[in-house]
Amino acid sequence: MSRGIWIGLLIGIVVVPSALGQPKPPGRAGGPKFQSVTLGVRHRVFHEFRDRHQVRLNRDFPLGDTEYSARVIRYVPDFQMDVERHRVFSLSDQPRNPAFQVVVRRNRTPHDTSWAFLKSPPHFGPRSYFAFQVLRIDFAGAPPLIADSALVAPPTGGMPHAVPARKDTSRSR
Repeated sequence: MSRGIWIGLLIGIVVVPSALGQPKPPGRAGGPKFQSVTLGVRHRVFHEFRDRHQVRLNRDFPLGDTEYSARVIRYVPDFQMDVERHRVFSLSDQPRNPAFQVVVRRNRTPHDTSWAFLKSPPHFGPRSYFAFQVLRIDFAGAPPLIADSALVAPPTGGMPHAVPARKDTSRSR
């Protein structure tokens, strides 16, 4: 074989495996186009507080009648986190583990950043007054994704929690 072919093979061997390990950027071929998200909002101190907003990316929305507002700044269709590098990325273009990064502002000054998930209950960070949960995701030309009702905040206040599936313990006679 000629020297040029060997170099081409060597480059292919070095480049291709590393390229295969990289996730595809969201929004490219295959994934549904994100339109809006409906978020449930809870407050750390005022347990009866609940708010619900249908929002688009990079649009501010008020948090109750407070001086706080929030903005969804990022959609990750298949959320994954590299803990060592503190990096969030998407494993695919499909909404398998959808998440939204939310910035909370107090009087237009950033106060806190958190994540809202479709498949997990909301959580409060160390500085968070507000927690967010994805209730519904709407896509252009695709059916919406709706949160599992077992993870949605209970109507009587308090924080939601995952409810394990119950086994049928009744016996038929």
